[in-house]
Amino acid sequence: MTTTIWTIGYGQRSFDDIERDLAALNISMIIDVRAGRDSRSPDFDHRRLEELATEAGIGYRWMGSTLGTDSTVEADNAIAELIALASTARTVVLCRESDPMHCRRSTVIAPALVERGVTVSHILPEGVTRSHESPLPFDR
Repeated sequence: MTTTIWTIGYGQRSFDDIERDLAALNISMIIDVRAGRDSRSPDFDHRRLEELATEAGIGYRWMGSTLGTDSTVEADNAIAELIALASTARTVVLCRESDPMHCRRSTVIAPALVERGVTVSHILPEGVTRSHESPLPFDR
């Protein structure tokens, strides 16, 4: 059975918008890969995000210091840890950038996952999903 990991960027959206997309896919774990934990968006300050996720029945974990960094032993271990988490819970990698093509979710994390046999699906606005391997552009 192939492991699937989704990615999502919140951009200008609220947590309620993101939560609807995650609920539609039965996502039960958010892995936050933002380098910083604070946000100008009140819903996405790490403390508030963790509270909102918990209230929605979704786990939350910050891995911004290791996931998506340059290829190092620490980054490789973080990818292995992400895959292990995703084998027990439907997992999404979250960042601010709404377009995955302009984010390390697509340029660093997804290729490392695909290389290890993981299926990656990007959640675009309005809940539309697109496989990382799709040859179509993400921009609308």
